[in-house]
Amino acid sequence: MRIARGEAPRRMLMTFLGLCFGCGALSVLLKVIDLPGSTVACAIAVAFALASAGAVTAMRGDDPAFTTAGVRLKAFSWDRAQVVVPWPEIDRMWIARIRDYDYLYILPQDPDRFIRGGGFLRAWTMARIAAAQGSALQMYLPADSLPLDRVRAAVEEFSGGSVRLDPAPRTA
Repeated sequence: MRIARGEAPRRMLMTFLGLCFGCGALSVLLKVIDLPGSTVACAIAVAFALASAGAVTAMRGDDPAFTTAGVRLKAFSWDRAQVVVPWPEIDRMWIARIRDYDYLYILPQDPDRFIRGGGFLRAWTMARIAAAQGSALQMYLPADSLPLDRVRAAVEEFSGGSVRLDPAPRTA
């Protein structure tokens, strides 16, 4: 079962691109009419262009999916490839809501197998996610295309009943 990305990533990309073009146009306008602030507007435009590139990077690759082999997802949003966490290697799975968005969290029996490498930023970010949520492997569940009951049923069906969705752990 493929899990479509939903509208949120596309909206985020369009917002970043709109802000990038708006700041770029403001930079040119300020330069043409010889007012201060052109450099600042240009720097902000570049920052939004970089954010747009990050959003595009996060959207590339196959959609996450539940397969008979396991759960296919990106171990980190900027990964080029996805990993498959086999059903027998999943210790716990749960759904948690963060700022109006649902995420599926997967805690493998050996988390290091799926999160190694990638440099300091990746390790730091994944450590923060793991500390906050109990697992660094997560996938966004788009509310606009996937009911949570369907996720529960798919987990039980594709795992052959060996994995079920647990309640979200309590956070302090």
